[in-house]
Amino acid sequence: MTKNSLVKRLFFISLPFTLMAGVLYAAAIIYIESQSLKATQLAQVKTQVQQLAKVVAIPTWNLDQQFINNYLTQYAQDPHILCIELMSDANFTENSPENCQHPESPNVELFSEPIIFENQYIGVVVASFRVELDNDRLKFILLSRIPTALVALLSIFIVVFLVFRRWVVSPIESIMKSIEAFQEDGKHHPVNWRSSDEIGTLVETFNEAQLKQVQHDAMLTSERDKAEQALVELKHTQSQLVESEKMASLGSLVAGISHEINTPLGVARTSASYVEDSLKQLEKGFYEGTLTKNELKVFIETFNDGIRLMSANLVRASDLMTSFKQVSADQSYDEDRDFNLNDYLQETLYTLKPNLKRYQVGIILDCEPDIIIHSLPGALSQVFTNLIMNSLIHAYEPTDNGNIRIQVKQLKEDIEITYSDDGKGMSDEVRKKIFDPFFTTKRGNGGTGLGMHIIYNIVSHKLQGTIDVNSTLGEGSQFIITLPKKITATENDVD
Repeated sequence: MTKNSLVKRLFFISLPFTLMAGVLYAAAIIYIESQSLKATQLAQVKTQVQQLAKVVAIPTWNLDQQFINNYLTQYAQDPHILCIELMSDANFTENSPENCQHPESPNVELFSEPIIFENQYIGVVVASFRVELDNDRLKFILLSRIPTALVALLSIFIVVFLVFRRWVVSPIESIMKSIEAFQEDGKHHPVNWRSSDEIGTLVETFNEAQLKQVQHDAMLTSERDKAEQALVELKHTQSQLVESEKMASLGSLVAGISHEINTPLGVARTSASYVEDSLKQLEKGFYEGTLTKNELKVFIETFNDGIRLMSANLVRASDLMTSFKQVSADQSYDEDRDFNLNDYLQETLYTLKPNLKRYQVGIILDCEPDIIIHSLPGALSQVFTNLIMNSLIHAYEPTDNGNIRIQVKQLKEDIEITYSDDGKGMSDEVRKKIFDPFFTTKRGNGGTGLGMHIIYNIVSHKLQGTIDVNSTLGEGSQFIITLPKKITATENDVD
């Protein structure tokens, strides 16, 4: 590989900049002088218009149109003035040249001056004039100043170049030779350079560093081996903690579902007991011969109500078990398959109902009913379980009212899921560390700092997607998850 000389690079980079500086200087001179000439012309014309307004004050008051016309014609002879017009309050107008119009052009200026007679406004003079630069004057300025400026700039460039070559490039070349020699024999090759500037400090530091390099190499090798061993142990510990967190989440789900199933089963049992008692009374009346038509009617109604109540609650318990079995099986085995995204999210939310009962927080799912994806349903369920539990724990108090919204949008080859809550939000400091392992704001209150880290790893690795977070303290949080509609490979381990 051919190396470019620093001196050559400095030369070929600095020279264009020097020339550019000369060009910019010339442009600045042109601009300043042109603006000065333009300002001078504007001032001259404005002075003429102001003088005209004073001269025609009395003729305008006396309605002496002939006098006014003569003056306008005289002033209109100025080559810069295109049209000059006088408009009187007495409803007459004079202009010169005759019937001239004020043109609209970037190079045309328009100036007006009121006509005052005895402190009374009686009309206005309006003049349009073109600003024309004196090109000969500009050319003279350029030819007199630009060469001198270029010579000065080139002189400065040459002096700077030579100083740079002597005081910067030379010691750097000595350092490079010392490094090459050190790489060949591993011995100390000091650079003989002394100065009280940054280059001298660099050379001194380099000599000290090279002198200690051999000792440091041995020490770094030993420390590297220790660090690698510690990293292996840390990864093993982290893997165990992540697995423990997953099992704890599944255990919490089991406890919640089990508590939720007890309610419909208890109602069904009570109804069955009531129907059984009613049946015993009916049987007793039948064998004793005291059974009446009205008692039989009451029993039939009671029996039908009990059966309906038992059936509804048993269906409710069965639905809970079906959702739980599907979600828990997916989280345990984590196999990729085709599934309806809306239905599966509904099942996941259904299993979280016991946890939501302690909060005044509603969950709104906005998802098209026919989105089919090929992915890992268990991993996806775990992501949203952790997100919802994270919101309930960190974003709301049990007495807070709030809403969690899950919006699903189809892209070309991906789906975009926006999870947002209107809870406490996060500071910038917390938001930047939210996905870091073992980072938690609930240290000492049951937080392990692995929930959001697991979410990040599942989305990034298993689900092959991306996750971003936006949050403002006091205004809630938003997680934007982008996932492919079909994963290309299954990763079964969370890093």
